[in-house]
Amino acid sequence: MSQIRIGFVGLSKEGWATTMLAPPLTQPPLSSKYKITAICTRSEQSAAVSATEYAKKTGSAVKGYHGTDGTRAIAADEDVDVVVVSVKAPDHFAAAMPALDAGKHLYVEWPAGKSLAETEALSEAARRKGVRTLVGCQGRQSPTLKKLKEMIENDQLGRIMSTTVTGRMYRELFAWAPYVSEGKGGYATDASNGATLLDIAVGHFLDCFTFVLGPFASLSAVCENQYPTAEFVDASGQPTGRTIPSTNANQVAVVGILKRGTVASLHWRGGLESRGGRAGTPFIWQIDGEKGSVRLESDSLSGSFIHVLEPTMYFNGEEVKVESEDGLTNPGRAWAEFAKGEQGSYTTIEDAVQTRRLLDAITRSAQEGKRVDLTSA
Repeated sequence: MSQIRIGFVGLSKEGWATTMLAPPLTQPPLSSKYKITAICTRSEQSAAVSATEYAKKTGSAVKGYHGTDGTRAIAADEDVDVVVVSVKAPDHFAAAMPALDAGKHLYVEWPAGKSLAETEALSEAARRKGVRTLVGCQGRQSPTLKKLKEMIENDQLGRIMSTTVTGRMYRELFAWAPYVSEGKGGYATDASNGATLLDIAVGHFLDCFTFVLGPFASLSAVCENQYPTAEFVDASGQPTGRTIPSTNANQVAVVGILKRGTVASLHWRGGLESRGGRAGTPFIWQIDGEKGSVRLESDSLSGSFIHVLEPTMYFNGEEVKVESEDGLTNPGRAWAEFAKGEQGSYTTIEDAVQTRRLLDAITRSAQEGKRVDLTSA
C-alpha cells in the first residue's frame, strides 16, 4: 500500500505539531504508512527551514509554502492526501476549509474552529465532499481509558450510578488568567477566540468522558470568571506589569444526568499555583457502579490532560496495571488508527460537533441559569 502523503499547516520550529504530531510520522512503525510532503508556515523563511529539516528526517523532498496563499496552495497540491491543521483555534476554520473544498482528507486540532458554528460548517463540508477527518482529541487512544471502557462494557462495575471529576489547571501554564505568556499574545483570554479553559481543557476531557460513559441527557452549569484581568509574564515567567482583559471562566462546574442514567458532577479549577503532590489534586475521576468502583488519578501538574498523560487506575482500591507494547504516544496511536481507513477508531469532526454542542450547552446553562436538555441534540 502506498504511503499517505501529509501536508502540514503550522509545522514550525516549536509547538504541538513539532513536539507531538509530526515525530510519530517520521519514525517506525508509522513512517512506512505516512510521508510528509509539504509544510506551510506564516513566513517564507520558517517554511524553508521546516521543509529542509523534514526533508532530512524523511529522506525525500518536502515543499515549503507560507502565508494565506500557501494554505490554499498546500490544499491544492497533488502530492498531498491529508492536510494537517495545527494552528491557533481562531485560525482553524480559514486553514481547514481550503483543504475540504479541494476534497482532501483533514486532520484539525481540537477545538476544530473557534465556535460551534465553525465546527458544524467544517463537518458539513467534510460530509459534502465525502472525505475522512481526524480531530486532535487523542484521549480515546489511551490504553487506560480503553481498559476502563472495556471494564464497563463487560459489566465489571455493574450499573453505573454516579461519577465525579475534579480537574485542576495550574497557573504556570500561562495560558489563561491570572498570568498569560507574553509570547503567546494573550489570545486565549478572549472567550470569542474559542481557546478558553472550557474549550480546551474541559473540551479535551469531555471527549474522553463521553467515549467511556456516553452522552449527557441534561445538565446545569456554573462558569465563573474570577480573574477579569490577566497580567503578561515574560519568557522567564516574571510579571511585566502589562495587563489585558480576560473573559475566560477559570471555574467550571457541571452537574447532570447521562443518557445511561448516571448522575455526573464535574468541577474544573483554574488560576491556582502549582503546589504539586496529592494536596493539589490535579486530577481525580471516580466512577461508582453497583458492583464496584473505579478511580483514575494523577499527581502530575498536567495530570488533568489525560489525552496525553496516562492516569493511574484503581478498581475497588487495587491498582490496575495497563500495559501497551506498541511504543506509541496517544497522538501516534490516533495516526495508526486513521491509517486503517474506515475501519479505524478515532475522533472525527462529527464527534467534535457533539462535544462542541455539549460545551455550548454548558455555556448556555451558566449564562441563563437553567437546566439544558440534550436529549434532542
